Amino acid sequence: MKARIIYLITIFLGLHGCTGPKNANQTGNGYSTIKLDCQPNGIPANYFSGKVIDKKTQEGIPFATITLRSYGKSEEFGAYTDNDGNFTIKNIPLGVYRLSVTSVEYAEISMDVGLKEYSKCVAEISLYDPPFMTEKPIIYLYPTQRQLIHVKLNYAGSLTHTYPKYQEGGWKVIAEPNGTLWDENGQEYYALFWEGTPDNQIAPQDGFVVSGKETAAFLEEKLAYLGLNRREANEFIMYWLPRMENNPYNFIHFSGKQYEELATLEVNPKPETTIRVMMITQPLKNHISIPLQDLSTLKKTRKGFTLVEWGGSVISTVDEKS
Repeated sequence: MKARIIYLITIFLGLHGCTGPKNANQTGNGYSTIKLDCQPNGIPANYFSGKVIDKKTQEGIPFATITLRSYGKSEEFGAYTDNDGNFTIKNIPLGVYRLSVTSVEYAEISMDVGLKEYSKCVAEISLYDPPFMTEKPIIYLYPTQRQLIHVKLNYAGSLTHTYPKYQEGGWKVIAEPNGTLWDENGQEYYALFWEGTPDNQIAPQDGFVVSGKETAAFLEEKLAYLGLNRREANEFIMYWLPRMENNPYNFIHFSGKQYEELATLEVNPKPETTIRVMMITQPLKNHISIPLQDLSTLKKTRKGFTLVEWGGSVISTVDEKS
C-alpha cells in the first residue's frame, strides 16, 4: 500500500469543450499540476488523452490511474498509463466529470472537467512525490524540582522547523515540575518542538488496522497504555485525528528501536523515565492483514524526572503480511 496525499481543486472549465477552442487551462496544488487543452472534435465523440510525468525527473509514470467520474450519474471512465506515462480514454458522453489522477507514492490531484461539446482533450499532468517527514515531535520535561536542562537531538536527517530555535549543541531551558519551560531570555514555553526530513524511512513490519471512525477511541486507549497523560494525549489526538478519522482505515504502528536510532536524545541531567511515542501511520482504502504489534515493550510508568515526546510520520509503504 502506498501513501497518497489528496488535494481537491475545483475548476469548472469553459463552454466549448473543456476550456474553449485553442485554449488551455491549468490547475495545481503547488505540487501536482494538470494542464488541459480541449479542441472541438468535429465528430460526435469525446477523446481524453495525455501523459503523466514525475514533476522532478520529468519522466513518464507507468500505471498511474486516470479516472473521470460523472456528476449526477453512476458513470465512470478510466485508464492506466503505459510504460511511458501515456493514456487515452475514448467515447466519453457529454457532461461534467471529476477528473482524478493517482499513482503510488505521488500526490493525487483532482479537478472538474465540463465536456459541453464533442472535443479532443489533451492533458499534461505532473505528479509530485512528497517527502517522508518526521512530523511534530514535541518534548515535555517534568523534573522533580526547578532546574536547568540541556536537550541535544541527534537526528539522522535534516531539521526543517524547531521552536524555540534549536541552537548548535541543543536546547537549554529551565524546567519546572509542572512542565513549564523558560529560555535564557525568560520566554515561557510548554514544550520543545521540532520537525525534519529523515535520511531513511521507518518501515514497520507490524501494527494495527483501525477504521477511521474508531481511530479516536483506539488512540485514547493506546496513548494511555504507553504512558501519556490526558493533556499530552489530547494534543496528540487533536493534531492527528482530523487527518485520520475520515479515512476508511488507518494503519498504525508505534515505533520503538527504529525511531530511537533515527532520533536519539542526549539529556542532562538524565531523566529517570523517558516516554517516546512515535506513531507511523498510513491511510488505507481497504482493510489489510498485518501482524499485530506487541506494545508491552514500549509501555512506561512515570517515575522521577520524566521526559515525554510524541510525534508521527505518514509512510508511503506498508509491508502487508497475509
